[in-house]
Amino acid sequence: MDKSKTLLAVVIAIMLGGCGQMGSSPEEEPEKTPAEMDPADLPQIDAFQNEYSREMMVSTEPVADGYYLMRSKIGAFTIWFPEEAVFMDNASGIDGDHYEKISFAYESEEENRGYVVGFQYNYGGNAKKPERLLDNLRGRWDYEEEWIEVEDEHGLTYYGSTIEDFKGYQNYVFMGYKVSFQEAPQAMEFLYVVSCLDKEAESCEIDFSKEEAYILQWVKSIQFSGTRGDGGETDGE
Repeated sequence: MDKSKTLLAVVIAIMLGGCGQMGSSPEEEPEKTPAEMDPADLPQIDAFQNEYSREMMVSTEPVADGYYLMRSKIGAFTIWFPEEAVFMDNASGIDGDHYEKISFAYESEEENRGYVVGFQYNYGGNAKKPERLLDNLRGRWDYEEEWIEVEDEHGLTYYGSTIEDFKGYQNYVFMGYKVSFQEAPQAMEFLYVVSCLDKEAESCEIDFSKEEAYILQWVKSIQFSGTRGDGGETDGE
């Protein structure tokens, strides 16, 4: 190679190197997850202040008015977390990558209302035979009516409701089962019980249709991942 070509190659190399430096920018630090942040900098609601549930929260930005997005510990589904709810870590847990239970509670003396709600995720087993679990719910709550079916883009929900008399007072119970539309045999059982805190107060009134809409919105928010907790595909199993 003659000197002119050598010099040209050096100039090009310098130019390319310079362009690379000019076009580069310092690496941006990845955004911290709620679990990595100081609780004092997080929204002051139970979802972020509870150590157990904080690890499950996706972002500090609401996904809808009054709701934040929560991802299951085994990565099998996402669900909305109402900002008024309290996460019950002592009534939540996982079993391998095929089962997870999450529980919530809420009490308001001003509204004279309280609820407890549980969601139980299943992969395989009962998820393949929803009628088995629905029969179990029917027997547990003496439910004799037909199941109501509601469809959304993520699955088909079967649900019903009943009024439970407890020591002369009434609890409104909504129970059901959401089955994923994906090939993977995934499903979610849910149970929602709402009642008055002070059952003798004049304010002891439960708006049945309002509570029904509330739990159905919650159930509709459930999106199944279609994969096992370890990230393995479940399709076709």
